[in-house]
Amino acid sequence: MARKSRKNQINISEETKFKVYKTAIYARLSREHQDETIENQIEEVKAYIKSRYIFELKDIYADNGYSGTDFNRPEFERLMEDIRNQKINCIIVRDLSRFAREHIGAEDYLNNIFPFLGVRFIAINDGYDNLNLEPQEYFMTSFKNLAHAYFAQETSRKVSIAKRNLQEQGKFVGSKVSFGYKRNPDDKHSLIINEEEAVIVREIFQRVANGETTKKICKSLNIRCDKVCAILKKEISKGTLVQHRTVTSLYKNEKMQKVPENQQIRIENAVPAIVSSELWEKAKNAVAERERKKHEGIPENPYKDLVFCGKCGMNLKGGFVRSLSDFRFNCTKCRNGVYAKGENINILVRNHLKLPENTEITKDFLNEKFDKIIIFDRENIILYGKDGEQY
Repeated sequence: MARKSRKNQINISEETKFKVYKTAIYARLSREHQDETIENQIEEVKAYIKSRYIFELKDIYADNGYSGTDFNRPEFERLMEDIRNQKINCIIVRDLSRFAREHIGAEDYLNNIFPFLGVRFIAINDGYDNLNLEPQEYFMTSFKNLAHAYFAQETSRKVSIAKRNLQEQGKFVGSKVSFGYKRNPDDKHSLIINEEEAVIVREIFQRVANGETTKKICKSLNIRCDKVCAILKKEISKGTLVQHRTVTSLYKNEKMQKVPENQQIRIENAVPAIVSSELWEKAKNAVAERERKKHEGIPENPYKDLVFCGKCGMNLKGGFVRSLSDFRFNCTKCRNGVYAKGENINILVRNHLKLPENTEITKDFLNEKFDKIIIFDRENIILYGKDGEQY
C-alpha cells in the first residue's frame, strides 16, 4: 500500500479549519459629503478582501445620498434581506461611520442583531472585528459610535444655522426654483427671471385679476391647475422671498413640520418681481372672492369625521352637491364603487331611533349617538353606537 504524505495531511487539516465567509461590502455616502466618493470606499474594502482568502465577495451594497442617522436605506434593507436568506454571513465596511452615525441603533446591530444572525462584521479603519473582540474593545466601539452620533448632530446644527443666516440675508436656499425663475449662473443663492416662463406667469395673474377662472386658464394654457394655484399663492412673483416654511432635523430624520406663518422668513424685494404688488393683490382678492361664493350657502357637514369606507377604512369627507342639496360620499382611494348620500344615512338613523321622518339630523346629534358610520354601499350602511353596538 502506498504511503500518504504526512506533509499533505497537515496542510489539508490546516486548510479545512478556516471558514470561507460569504462577504458583502457595505458603503454609504451622505448628501453632505459629496466631496468624497462611494467608489473609493468600495475599492478600499475590495483591496482588504483580496488580501485575505477567507472572504468570498458575494455582493456590494451602496447607499449614495443617505444619512447614517437611521437605517431606512434601500441598499441596507436589501443587505439585511440577503442576510436573512443566508446569502451573506459577513459584512465589511471601511469604517463604523459608513455603517451608522446613530449610537443606539448601531449598538443594537453590532452587539445583538448581527451576533444573533451569525454575521461577522468588520470595520477596517477602526480595527473592529466582532469575531475577535476583546472586552475593552466593546467600550471603544461604544465610544466611537457616540462620537459619530455627536458629529452628525453637530453637522445638522451647523447646516441649519448656515441656511438660516443665508435666508435672513434674502439669499435663496432650496433645491427647487419657482416657476418663472432660474438660478443666477454666477451665484447659486440668487434667482433671476426666466423670461419664457415669466410671460406665462404674467398672463395668469392678469387673466385672474380680470375675472377668469383658474380652470379656464389651465385649459387654454395646457397647465395643471395645481401648478397655476401654486403660482398665484406664492409671493415670489411680486419679489418677496418666503423661506423657512418647514423644518426637520437632519440628524434625527424627523417628519417635516410646517413653520407658523409669523415665524417664516419673509424678505421683500429679495428677487426681481415678475408682476407688480398691485396686480398680485388684485389676483389674490379675485381668487378669495370666488372661493367665498363657491362655499356660500353650503351647510355644515353633519357627518364630518364620522363616515368611513367599509372596504379600505378611509375617512370619507363627503362633498356637498348643489343639484342634490345633499352630501355625497364616495371612496376615492380604492375606487371600489363605495357610494352613498347623506339622506341614505339619515333614513337609517331615523329608522333605528324611531324618529319622525322630518327630524333634522345635525352634527351634534350624530356625535352624541354614534361613534362611527361604515359605508359599503347605499344599501349597506352600519352604524356604531357609543356603546360599541352595531345597527
